[in-house]
Amino acid sequence: MKKMIYVAALVAALIPFAVAQDNSRIPQASLDREVDVRVPATPGSPAVLGNPRHVTPAPPTYCKPCLFYAGDFDSNASDANGLANEVDVIISSGAAVYAPFIINENKPWTVTGLFTDNFASLSTLDPATSPYEIRHYIPAGGGSGGKLVCHGVSASTNTDTGLNDFGYEVYATKVKVTNCTLPGSHKYWESVIPYCTGSECSNYRAFEANDDGAMAHRVGALEPANQSFFNSVFFGATWQPSSQQQSSSRFSDGVIGTR
Repeated sequence: MKKMIYVAALVAALIPFAVAQDNSRIPQASLDREVDVRVPATPGSPAVLGNPRHVTPAPPTYCKPCLFYAGDFDSNASDANGLANEVDVIISSGAAVYAPFIINENKPWTVTGLFTDNFASLSTLDPATSPYEIRHYIPAGGGSGGKLVCHGVSASTNTDTGLNDFGYEVYATKVKVTNCTLPGSHKYWESVIPYCTGSECSNYRAFEANDDGAMAHRVGALEPANQSFFNSVFFGATWQPSSQQQSSSRFSDGVIGTR
């Protein structure tokens, strides 16, 4: 009888633990997996369900003077998604997306600002500063961050883009950049990471939005497809091609400055 009582007590003690395990959620790098909405993506399939609508090129208001903008997130894209781009309470060691842009002309750009469009669970930036980087010569297969060209930590702002999906709003996280001149006729990669580590940020997540659809408001050379990288100790990714995380081939970011 004592043995039966002991077993029953042990099972009862383990039930709350099992329930707690079942209810726990492991943070995901890909937004569709984070919210458990799987994006159907077949290699070789068109980027947009149906025919992409015609979009007259015009920069968004937060890209001025706009040298490059990859284009808006398009919820009609067949692989609409986002990839972790954040430093916060949950992803405390951070995650960063590095998306490429090309200077086609043989003349330098003086960069005065950078931004990334991010799905975020809050409009808050706390602290209101963000690290930024521009890199050069990242190997095609990843594994290395190539050459760091411009970097810093600068005051940052969030602008509501008016776009949303997956239950998240899309905010343009923008920083000022100083002392950054890029020679022309080269490909570069940029990152801007939103921070939220204050008391209100316990459930905060942020994911850089893709722009695989109609690319509304696109400015400058087309962002090269499938050439972005993902770097995150938390998610075990060391300069990993972003295609290893999800099917999104381009991400929504921009460069501000003069030529």
